[in-house]
Amino acid sequence: MPRRFLFSIALAVAGLTSTSAWAGPYDLNLSRLGSLDGNGNPTGEDTKFRTLSSELGTIMAPTIADSADSLGLSAFAVSADLTINTLTPDNWRDATQSTDPRGTAPTLQIMGRKGLWPGLEIGAGAKHMFDSRMWAMGGYAKIAFHEGFHHLPIPSIAARGSFSRLVGARDMNLSTAAFDVSLSHVFGVGKTFNITPYAGYQALFIFANSGVLDVTPGTDEFLMPAQSSEFVFRDSGAIVRHRPFLGARFIFSVMRLALEYQIVPGGGSDGELEDGTVVEDLSSLQHQFTISLGLDF
Repeated sequence: MPRRFLFSIALAVAGLTSTSAWAGPYDLNLSRLGSLDGNGNPTGEDTKFRTLSSELGTIMAPTIADSADSLGLSAFAVSADLTINTLTPDNWRDATQSTDPRGTAPTLQIMGRKGLWPGLEIGAGAKHMFDSRMWAMGGYAKIAFHEGFHHLPIPSIAARGSFSRLVGARDMNLSTAAFDVSLSHVFGVGKTFNITPYAGYQALFIFANSGVLDVTPGTDEFLMPAQSSEFVFRDSGAIVRHRPFLGARFIFSVMRLALEYQIVPGGGSDGELEDGTVVEDLSSLQHQFTISLGLDF
């Protein structure tokens, strides 16, 4: 069964890779966020870029989909996590290939987890956004401070740090870092089945800038050497998003199922460029619904 499961995941990843060779409606075209001012100088809409980065970083940050308990010293787990993410189409319309983006964007994360010592756990994986060529490579480390009291009404407590780096996005440089704390408690049903409800809070930090962009990509600059049409979006500081979450994990023998919900209030962390210009994050409330299937060895 484990080999068949891993083979199925490999086929899914191969399929996503092959189909993502073509530009999808959510692939970025950041040049569309630029224009020429009254003097013919190229400028970028920094607020739109920060807002887009805020929603994209929230979507592509690693999915949690697990309880506070660690795997233990010799355990290993693999999972496939399907998430439905909400977004604001108006924040994406000007910067993507789609003229009418949808209000939801599904993602698939493949994650491997390994217990290193009682209470310590690490994980690594990749996350893909459907209808795009974008992937995020990431990982995490978790420490469970208090676990194992499954026969007493005492919750397990854990802290986790995670990171990710976006790849496959045209001219976009985006990284995330996050820290979360969670509580959970195991309820056993018989000897092979248990239910573990969990809840927690995550602080997510998003860092974004762009490569060199051309506001007039159809114009040959050799014919107009005196006029530059290039601009960049510079890092305006960390974008902070708050992600409370709750869920439940079900384990039957070696089979793992988790259901999770995250609510992400709209962004409110303004940034500042080197010249002192204040850049707003106008991202809206986002919801993330996850179903995770996996195996515990």
